[in-house]
Amino acid sequence: MPDQLTLAAKSRTVLGKKVKNLRREGVLPANVYGRGVESTAIQLDGRDFRRAIGQAGIRSMFELSIEGEKESRHVLVRGLDREGGTGDPIHVDFYQVDLNRPIQTTTAIRLVGIPPAVTDLGGTLLQNLETVAIRCLPLDIPEAIELDVSSIENFELSLSVGDLEVPEGVEVLAASDIGVATVDAPRLTIEGEEEEGEELEGEEGEEGEAMEGEEGAESSAEGADEEA
Repeated sequence: MPDQLTLAAKSRTVLGKKVKNLRREGVLPANVYGRGVESTAIQLDGRDFRRAIGQAGIRSMFELSIEGEKESRHVLVRGLDREGGTGDPIHVDFYQVDLNRPIQTTTAIRLVGIPPAVTDLGGTLLQNLETVAIRCLPLDIPEAIELDVSSIENFELSLSVGDLEVPEGVEVLAASDIGVATVDAPRLTIEGEEEEGEELEGEEGEEGEAMEGEEGAESSAEGADEEA
């Protein structure tokens, strides 16, 4: 489990449509809830939140320190609304976890190593699965689960969920035969076809010139007949 970042927050009394005023001041409205936990309206600095998720990732666990509370809360981001769907965060839902109770979440898959099919055969490494669902205690959530791809020696080989290096205490919920990584063969250029295309193009050009010449000759002949 990577070091957790702490987010400072305050209780929020501004609700409904009036939260627009908070956003104008750079304040991010939020809620925190959990199993057996009463939902609480809070607010935090929008820049601090963007900095935290940029540094730790949106799937990380955070320590939420709410002003007036003696102990911080361990939370995960379970809902995030962004301006226009892709812009800055405008509302966030935090889920407070019980450190003694396993939870289901997702974590990233990180490829490590270099496949011989890339270095020796010129292929391209493809990652078909970016994240995987897991179950574990909150403090055991890994930053990422690694997959060593150095065993992919040719284009017929591939690695699946069953090949992941899963840390102790973590259960992977995805089927073991789901593909994760493979190496795509390079796309070879057939030089003969290119040369043939160029040759045909040249022949068409020559034929076009000949036709233009013939038309010119016919025009000259017609002009001569008229003069005659």
